[in-house]
Amino acid sequence: MEELIDELNEAGSKIGTITKDEAHAKGILHRVVHVWIINDKNQILVQKRAPLKDFYPNVWDVSFAGHVKAGESSLEAVLREGKEELGIDVDENDLEYAFTFLDKLYYKDIVSNEFADVYVLRKNIDISNLKLQSEELAQVMWLPLSRFFVLCYSNKFLPHIEGYKRLKDYLS
Repeated sequence: MEELIDELNEAGSKIGTITKDEAHAKGILHRVVHVWIINDKNQILVQKRAPLKDFYPNVWDVSFAGHVKAGESSLEAVLREGKEELGIDVDENDLEYAFTFLDKLYYKDIVSNEFADVYVLRKNIDISNLKLQSEELAQVMWLPLSRFFVLCYSNKFLPHIEGYKRLKDYLS
């Protein structure tokens, strides 16, 4: 069964329910979550997307992310995605809501037109203990924040340009 998500208007309000595939085929607005994990060494966790992903395979991306399902809150999506992608239980009390930005990306025949709710999770994680969801991501690594904010604008990273700018401002 195809994943259902909420269709949104320009103000970010729900106006219907559609499939994720339909949203990406037609560029319909919907909501996603991005979670950046930062440890006490001032490093940020990044993930390399799986090689078989339809959208930007083999590029580096946010610590974990995902679509908000129909009827789900962005916080519920964060808790679900943390468990699914990295095998971690996220305590909502450890999360900082940072900002929301409009992210419109194109890749082959996919138009990703999304409101991204961005959260920061300040946590020390031993990456050797993570249970990576192999169909979503290939690997993770810690990067010093200063290095991340140089590399994130390269073609090695998914081009969330506005999100990277806003994250840097948020963390400053």
